[in-house]
Amino acid sequence: MQHYTERECTDGKSDMSRLSSKARDELNELQQAQYDRIAQGREPRADGQFGGPFDPWIRSPELARRAYGFGGFIWERTSLDRGIVELAIIVTARYWRSNVEWVAHAAAAKKYGIPDDVIDAVFAGERPADAAQEILATYDFCLVLHETKDVPLAVYERARALFGEQGIVEMIATIGYYTLVSMTLNTFEIPTATGEVPFPRPA
Repeated sequence: MQHYTERECTDGKSDMSRLSSKARDELNELQQAQYDRIAQGREPRADGQFGGPFDPWIRSPELARRAYGFGGFIWERTSLDRGIVELAIIVTARYWRSNVEWVAHAAAAKKYGIPDDVIDAVFAGERPADAAQEILATYDFCLVLHETKDVPLAVYERARALFGEQGIVEMIATIGYYTLVSMTLNTFEIPTATGEVPFPRPA
């Protein structure tokens, strides 16, 4: 599987986020409540930050509450196989060129059974032509919806045959949620925990 670091991507941007770093005691009462809620499931780093989209979201406590809850559903309670969920996420990460999302979820996709050659194909912007039908149906559905803002009937019918209408709704929810995640990460230039920069941006 392909990996890229800032040392290898010299045109990548700094590993500094645009978001002001705030300790818990610098947050207001409502923000602290959401900080504590997220901390129940994610351990803060030594600097008190969570990484990912969570620190920006905490700035809007109501959004943080709802987005974190929605994410919990996507991660744990859809009718889709977890590998299929992770595949939908990395297709979204690739479409949005989202570094944090790609690094975290490419690893998760591998953990949940998505083959390395499929992950590499998604990264390269190529259809994994020899993959299992569930993988191809997921890739085609998610990518065409991102790129064309529509789903051709043949793509829809193949996804429905494999995942049902509930699965289609949940796949849409997954890529919609991770579009929000990608937009948040990209806007605030949140760095990856590992220093990897799969998608360098100009300085």
